Amino acid sequence: MPFLRINVHRRGHADRVVYMPAVQRTSYLLQSSEGGLVLQFDGSDIVASSIRPLRIRDLGTVLRRRRRQKRFELPLGQGIVLRPLLHIAGPEGRDLTHSLGSLAGWGFGVASANLQKTLARHFDGPSIRPPQRPPIAGPKIAVALHLHYPDLWPEFEALLETIDRPFHLILTLTRLDAALTERVQAKFRDAEIVVYDNRGRDVGPFIQLLREGRLDPFDLICKLHGKKSGQSGPRMFLGEIWRQASAFDLIGSRDVVDRIIAEFERSRDIEMIGSSRFRLPNEWKGDEAASWGENKAMILNLLETMGIEADAPLDFFAGTMFWVRRSALEPLKRLDLSLASFPAEAGQQDGTLQHALERVFAMICTKIAGTAWDDEMKPDRYEADPIE
Repeated sequence: MPFLRINVHRRGHADRVVYMPAVQRTSYLLQSSEGGLVLQFDGSDIVASSIRPLRIRDLGTVLRRRRRQKRFELPLGQGIVLRPLLHIAGPEGRDLTHSLGSLAGWGFGVASANLQKTLARHFDGPSIRPPQRPPIAGPKIAVALHLHYPDLWPEFEALLETIDRPFHLILTLTRLDAALTERVQAKFRDAEIVVYDNRGRDVGPFIQLLREGRLDPFDLICKLHGKKSGQSGPRMFLGEIWRQASAFDLIGSRDVVDRIIAEFERSRDIEMIGSSRFRLPNEWKGDEAASWGENKAMILNLLETMGIEADAPLDFFAGTMFWVRRSALEPLKRLDLSLASFPAEAGQQDGTLQHALERVFAMICTKIAGTAWDDEMKPDRYEADPIE
């Protein structure tokens, strides 16, 4: 992650930790109206550093693109602001500036709790696990995890271990990987590992699992995948945060999972629960036309084929990670889709069957609700209208 962890010490105030954008050579402007401020970095992150007062000749550097850079500043306290001057950090700085702009458009601005708390989990990992609790009698759970990028398995392994209650893991891959299979089954002995062609991204394999009846024995299914948004450039960082924040919200701890399952048990009409951070449209992505993308005609056709009226407002979880009742997926079987129904992978960003189903998954549910790992489980301020 292109961020530094900074411990902030101020006289008369509790210490705090913040995360600040950084590339190989980053300059920062620190404005402070008080003395006694200490910023402490992890020594392993810093090769060399210096600090000096602002000079007259620095004004051109500071003022250039001031409006854009101001979006990335981080308040450290009353009258104290730290701002990265990424525009003078070369190509890496410009790429990071574009990435941060994309994140801000999803509600993950540099100073936002969304981003700061996600980075805290990334840097610090899960909290120390409490003593193992007795198994809870409850619904039969499957975790359907798709990994096109096997290198992401350790990240999901650590999160799945924190669930600390019975579940069945179904891992779908796009190529055989004997070493990964051995590692997965050493940790989750009864895990199913299925290899499918690379079609439909994470949605195609999920539909194929449904078609083959592998999901039928379960009451609740947690659908996850190793989302990446490119191997480099501005979209890559967006994909990293998107994947991690979604996973934290859905399987971030035993308490997170327990809250989600309790919500399903309390409210029988709720059929899907996903990350409230990526529920669209929302206050950051409020344009309904943009939320439909190039998929509206295909979505309406799919709903009509399933015999579902398409009069509900668009309301879905971008990124197709969620918990869902198995019974809610029954209409999808009427579509008679298989992996072969999906287009060959060609880097498509919109307008494909998988993009349409991303929205349809929620639209066939009676009601959906959002959750976040760092907050109490509660319904969002708006919910999908019931579909008769």
